[in-house]
Amino acid sequence: MEYQYDINKIVNYLSKHKDKLPELYKWPFKTDKLLEGGILTKKEIEELNSKTDFERTVSLKNLISQKFEHYKKDLSILNKLYLWIIKDWGGIRATDDHKTLKLINEFLESEKPDFKRIASTSKVGSFINPEKYIIYDSRVAYALNWTILSQEAGKYFFPIPNWRNTKMGAFDINVLIRLKNIKKYQPEILEELDHKRFIYNRDKHVFISQNDAYSELQKLIKNIHSELWRGDAEKKDKLFYTEMLLFSIADREIIMDIINSVLIKNNIDLQ
Repeated sequence: MEYQYDINKIVNYLSKHKDKLPELYKWPFKTDKLLEGGILTKKEIEELNSKTDFERTVSLKNLISQKFEHYKKDLSILNKLYLWIIKDWGGIRATDDHKTLKLINEFLESEKPDFKRIASTSKVGSFINPEKYIIYDSRVAYALNWTILSQEAGKYFFPIPNWRNTKMGAFDINVLIRLKNIKKYQPEILEELDHKRFIYNRDKHVFISQNDAYSELQKLIKNIHSELWRGDAEKKDKLFYTEMLLFSIADREIIMDIINSVLIKNNIDLQ
């Protein structure tokens, strides 16, 4: 199936936030294990630690992608790098190292990566090849889905990996999407609602399948990115700038937009 999106509508919506990205992006992380694992030098780490959250992540991704061929020569260092990205940078610590490394290698070898733990495995891809891979996590998918929904920029939406963010959970974007497409969920007879897979089957007409989700997200982000950062030599080839923007606005700017949209639509007076 070919999924169609109005790229201009999405770009116009995101453009109002893109110049504020360096201030919006907040993601602190510790770098001590990068030195202990032989991944970066002391000088490189000192330079990283003198920067803002935004500058640190950008610099680190550039450094690691440039040095990836070097890391590949030593499997021990490569595995330490992969696990550091997921556990220390990504903050996903409750993982089995052996299973995690297996999933990462499967992700990197697949044209259509498994949706299982995609928020973890795609983090590695974004570091080692930022011109090809983007991080597919709950905040990125949440922000992109709201943009598509609010701007009426497409008819299909992305499945969201498990989230822990309470604000995003309170304003469940999946519910908003289903309400917008309520006719597709209307049963012909009441008894249809007795079927355990009623929602699952109706969701197929609204949400992209998990099997296609990552490849479709890649395709859409690339199209958005080329327009959003057109003329910006520094950003035009690195997809993580668009991913970082979506991530940054998900649980603040997007939540505010959802609240304001509901207030306006329902003519609610806050006085």
